[in-house]
Amino acid sequence: MKKAITTLILMIIHAMPVLSAQQLNPTGICYVEVNNNNILNAGAYKLQTSGNYLFNVVNIFAANINYDAARGRAYLSNNNNVTKVLTNASTYIKPLQDKGMKVVLTILGNHQGAGFCNFPTREAARDFAQQLAHTVNTYGLDGIDFDDEYSDYGQNGTGQPNDSSFVMLVQELRALLPDKIISFYYYGPAASRLSWNGLRVGDFINYSWNAMYGTFSAPNVPPLTKAQISPAAVWMGNTSNATTTSLANQTKTGGYGLFLWYDLHGTNETAQLSAGTQTLYGQQTVLSTPLQSWTAGANCDAPIGLFTSNLTGTSAKLNWSAVGTNTYDVDYKLATATTWTSVATAISATSVTVSGLTANSEYDWRIRTNCSVKSTYIFAPRFKSVGGTTPSGSTSLLLDGTSESGSAGNMNLSGSALSFEGWIKPSSFKSGFPYISSIMGTEVSTGNSALLRLGDASLANNKLQFVISINNTSQKLAGTTALNANTWYHVAATYDGSAMKIYINGVLDASRSQTGSITSNGAFNVGYAYDSSRNFQGKIDEFRVWKRALTQTEISQKMCNVTLPATSLAAYWKFNEGSGSSVQDSSGNGLALTLTGVDASNWATDIPCPAGNQKASASAKNQKIDSELVSAKKQIRLYPNPMSASSPLTVSVPEEYSRGKLSVYNFNGGVVETKILQAGDHPYDLSKLSMGNYIIQFESQDGSLKQTEKLIIK
Repeated sequence: MKKAITTLILMIIHAMPVLSAQQLNPTGICYVEVNNNNILNAGAYKLQTSGNYLFNVVNIFAANINYDAARGRAYLSNNNNVTKVLTNASTYIKPLQDKGMKVVLTILGNHQGAGFCNFPTREAARDFAQQLAHTVNTYGLDGIDFDDEYSDYGQNGTGQPNDSSFVMLVQELRALLPDKIISFYYYGPAASRLSWNGLRVGDFINYSWNAMYGTFSAPNVPPLTKAQISPAAVWMGNTSNATTTSLANQTKTGGYGLFLWYDLHGTNETAQLSAGTQTLYGQQTVLSTPLQSWTAGANCDAPIGLFTSNLTGTSAKLNWSAVGTNTYDVDYKLATATTWTSVATAISATSVTVSGLTANSEYDWRIRTNCSVKSTYIFAPRFKSVGGTTPSGSTSLLLDGTSESGSAGNMNLSGSALSFEGWIKPSSFKSGFPYISSIMGTEVSTGNSALLRLGDASLANNKLQFVISINNTSQKLAGTTALNANTWYHVAATYDGSAMKIYINGVLDASRSQTGSITSNGAFNVGYAYDSSRNFQGKIDEFRVWKRALTQTEISQKMCNVTLPATSLAAYWKFNEGSGSSVQDSSGNGLALTLTGVDASNWATDIPCPAGNQKASASAKNQKIDSELVSAKKQIRLYPNPMSASSPLTVSVPEEYSRGKLSVYNFNGGVVETKILQAGDHPYDLSKLSMGNYIIQFESQDGSLKQTEKLIIK
């Protein structure tokens, strides 16, 4: 694996852009604050004798990384002035490129909690990298520059910086932009998070420069060489000419390949520039053309809240949030294509359906707002049409318990009622403290959580636990049934404002009284909580989240499917894709599940529900499922269960146990009946039992099985 990664890195490095041999040495890097200045002025400065342009790389300062709290997604945002530059690229970008300059877009935090260092998954980092790459390709830019300031990590329920995020981001971006510039303004949390899992930020970027103006300090970004680093940082109009000369001298004698100039104004800067260039190149700087003034661009925001729903093999519904009373232009393309196709022009709705898709294929889509001007495009999360070689409904998803999981972004589950349900087939249970395997839910803090998991510090690692935050406290309900490895179970947890309940295979397993409102608003994960050491290991299928409390009848009769649309169904992941790195949300709410670490080997044909029999009645389905489950466990089976007093009850004893004792207890612990059963199916006389709940215990004669089940008579 390490050899493969090393080979990939070498290939990427060889593909990285190299500036022209006619460039200055050291290379001139220039930032232009486009809120106040015309970027074309970077092309007005030349060296007096050689006639070379002074700046080789010009940074548009700055676009922002913003956060869509409703969708739980970081997105690229361009203010009115950056928008003016990008949407008029032929006026402001192309003329500089025609002079041999590279024009790069700087990305800056914007006090919303989103930053380069807190992507929770590789898929989230890839999504933002795709947005950046689309922007570079759409507007003809030469690369991306990262400035990790002003993110305010933790705002809007976002996470704090982690070690993997920035590395994953630049790695994903380099794969998308192999021949473009990626640079790093050496500042902020990212400066101390430059390596992870054997990978380094420096393996995927071209340049880095000192961010402390008026000082000389070389960024430490291995394996970048001196040729790729600027230890000097000059702030135009704020760094003295004497200091500028000193920084130039240190750069030249130190053998560094870059020299950074920040904040080029619209006034004549030749005096300060010459203070550096006389030392660096032995030449004064002169103006070759008149300087140009700047008029701010008109405001026109791109819409956010982008998601895809109603996916079929040939169509998809594209959704967004309105921006005032404006209209929108929408385009789409195959992920592998370079040309965009228009879906709608000047549409006033907040959704549009695209048809003619190819089954089992990945697509991108983008949208812009029409104001008095046009906004820049915002790029939606990539989606995948359904269909392909794997039949719908015939797959589940296998998770490894360490690095594989799913994320649905932000989900607000706060309120007075909630239900989780889904099928799990654990491969193993956590053997180390705190013995937790996360199934699904949010876990932001003690006062902000709602989740279903296996185990806890004081609970066996193979028993369910339902956790919700009420009054800033984690309220926990522990299950009573110990689950077996390599066995399918339908698990469910409900809260109705008065009680928390856990169900296993449609049977009530545990309950407790509880009142109050749930507080849960944050990243919703499947197979993962806040720590990958708690990841679930095993197969999962048919996961649903409801903003109401399901009844036992609903749970027991609809374990395999529900009729759509369904009231208060917040999210529904069927795991029927059979391939790819995302799972579509069948609820219609657009909460696609983005998968981390998943490849073709994770999709399994082992499923809990019968495939190809979707028209069968719920009771027939559940009876067949129950039979398959018990057969896999080699345990006794009671069916139907729950049941009515007028229905016949059958107790089935597997052939593995030729003889055993069956005991029936009421819920007060009293023995109702004891009898000896041979292997096979046995009708049970219900005349001794009234309506209510009972405990059935079977112990095989050889002692290899002691099984306890609940029996419910309605």
